[in-house]
Amino acid sequence: MKKISLLLVCGLLLTGGFASIASDASGKFVIPVPFLCQAPFGDWSQPWQDACEEAAIIMAMAYVKGYPVNRESGNHEIMDLVAFQIKRYGGHHDLTAARTAGLIKDYYQYSDIEVRYNFTVDDIKEELSKGNIVIAPMAGRLLGNPYYTRPGPAYHYMLFKGFDDQTGEFITNDPGTRRGKDYRYKYATAYSAIHDWTGDKQTINRGRKAIIVVKSK
Repeated sequence: MKKISLLLVCGLLLTGGFASIASDASGKFVIPVPFLCQAPFGDWSQPWQDACEEAAIIMAMAYVKGYPVNRESGNHEIMDLVAFQIKRYGGHHDLTAARTAGLIKDYYQYSDIEVRYNFTVDDIKEELSKGNIVIAPMAGRLLGNPYYTRPGPAYHYMLFKGFDDQTGEFITNDPGTRRGKDYRYKYATAYSAIHDWTGDKQTINRGRKAIIVVKSK
């Protein structure tokens, strides 16, 4: 996809898919990715308690493939992804960025993605300005989201969909709360919380920084 100017309004009008990608001269840029809470019906037992990866993936793929998402369809897709992992990988586990990218490739047969480890806040903004979606593994308790059930998820996944230079905030779809649509985090807060899975929730704050760039075609 060609790079989109920050002064351009463009896109295809599809419900839940490529609606207009809007930006303005103030430095605000938002990609209209549909929102899905990882517990679509408010049940936070398993597998939904650990379905943040699945919810983030579903939101990204709904956008790039141009199909709508609602609670019913999203919940069904979460369960399908969980069943796929149990059959293919032997269980429903916390996933590193590389394993999450592998799940996207295996389940959706979508390979236009990239795992990146050396990046800055500006690099994330650059990918978003191209119309690409960014999914990131997070040390969730560093985010300080007041809507998480305390103390918050030790390990979490979040989708970046835009930014606002005027306020210094990323605009996200955070599946960890039903209030996560368009949720904003300060650049420094979001960036500092990005940590890949280490295999142990006690050491997640030491995980390397990683993002998954899901490219729009």
